[in-house]
Amino acid sequence: MNAIVTAEQIIGLWKEPNLSAVIDRGDDFEPVTKDDLAVLIETDDEGRPLDDQWEIIADQLNSVVPGEPTSTAGHNVLAEIRDARIERDRVKKEADDEFNALIREAVVSKKTPVAAIADAAQMSRARIYQIRDGRR
Repeated sequence: MNAIVTAEQIIGLWKEPNLSAVIDRGDDFEPVTKDDLAVLIETDDEGRPLDDQWEIIADQLNSVVPGEPTSTAGHNVLAEIRDARIERDRVKKEADDEFNALIREAVVSKKTPVAAIADAAQMSRARIYQIRDGRR
């Protein structure tokens, strides 16, 4: 018989300081490790796990078919999460492109010292030169 994994167990495992901690899922499935969660968990820009994902992960871990949620509602939420992540990445890339163009323009204009540009951007001078040159 397989053990049902709860959101509370997942949260507990995530917060567990013991790196070898696991959630036992019974005889038919491998235990869930912290490394497994690191792959499954979506985080915000500061690296904190998103609050609404714990139930979704529990659904995935309890599914009979690996990688498939146990309910249609879960599937819709996963699709929404994927779509939101794609949109977030698109917006971030667009903002980064605009920011980098502004940095390049400021450096090329030679009206402001690179050190002042770096300070305003809260970046190193080396990073400003990388942006100017289109590197990374």
